[in-house]
Amino acid sequence: MVAPSKFPFLHLPHLARNEVLRQLTPFEIIILSLCSKSANKLCQSIQKRETNSGCCGNGNDIELKFSSRNEITLRFRDPRLTTWSFYFEDSIDSRSFKVIKNLYTSSWTPSEDQVKFIIFRNERTRLDHNLRLFTTGPDDIEVIERWVLYLSDLFNASLDKLHLTSEYFGIEENKRIINAFGTEGSMTTFVLEHGDVKGEEDEELIRWILENQPARRHLTLNFLPNEGFSFDFKTLKYYFWDITIENSKWISLEQTFDINSMIIKLAGSSFTNNEFKIIMNKWKNGWNPNWSSMKIEFSETLDVENFVSENLSDNEVDPASKPLLNVFANLNLRLGGAEDTIVYNVSRPDKTVMTIRINDKIVDFILYNLR
Repeated sequence: MVAPSKFPFLHLPHLARNEVLRQLTPFEIIILSLCSKSANKLCQSIQKRETNSGCCGNGNDIELKFSSRNEITLRFRDPRLTTWSFYFEDSIDSRSFKVIKNLYTSSWTPSEDQVKFIIFRNERTRLDHNLRLFTTGPDDIEVIERWVLYLSDLFNASLDKLHLTSEYFGIEENKRIINAFGTEGSMTTFVLEHGDVKGEEDEELIRWILENQPARRHLTLNFLPNEGFSFDFKTLKYYFWDITIENSKWISLEQTFDINSMIIKLAGSSFTNNEFKIIMNKWKNGWNPNWSSMKIEFSETLDVENFVSENLSDNEVDPASKPLLNVFANLNLRLGGAEDTIVYNVSRPDKTVMTIRINDKIVDFILYNLR
């Protein structure tokens, strides 16, 4: 029997060794890093020095999802947008071997899925790699936290996104998740889902999570609270780039006035033509909202003819500004409009202009200052 050949990787010259590391996939780098302390330090060192695209270098992100199936996704500065994910199961496979304490896998060969997605209205395809891990012991959250820290150190990566479906966890588990990952100063995105909110305990938990969530830029909410549920958006810690609320029937128009975000998106709202008129009249009377863009899915088709007669007859845009506004309108249509989208520009004496894009029940309000 011929003995397996050995490759003297650690004894290669410095430049040759680094070139080999650049050719490895993220999962191969993880395997190598687990071989020994010296291999681990070597993998970490090239991650911190390299600045090329791929998994070597800075700007790598970790996304963490706690749901019916817990997942970790690695996103690298890769123009192919390839992702590398781990998903966790409790029932350990008989063929499994240890990765770290209380964490096992049965294979380092990932499954691969081709995923189609749209970017700037163009369809593209990326390759997603998925690897199954098994957790043992009484505390899955603690195991996942240690694995996130390991990956963060290895790839010089930051925890960028936390997605929590809180209905799958108890009150204390949800709070532990937020506390465990809520001190990451670089986190930009938080997604909270809950399904049907049942009772005051669930409502108080949601309020606590929102008040303590760690993200600073992007916030997405998707839950169905009982009638009468409310949340004081003034208690949020940060001014967000964008806040998206799915199933937003629980949001009142008055609450939107308190949301501190550059962009607001409300899907499935209870708003009607009446709320549309209130927004327009409030803005025409000098109101300067916290947002610069708001998208609302109204509960009924808007009366466009009535809107034109009430808002455009006495609010004609300065002719000198029309070429610039046409550029804005065309850009808005290219970035997310449809052929049947109608665009209007309404001005105020202070040279602030609101562009309104109407497509059936969906309306975009976009503010510009032409001073």
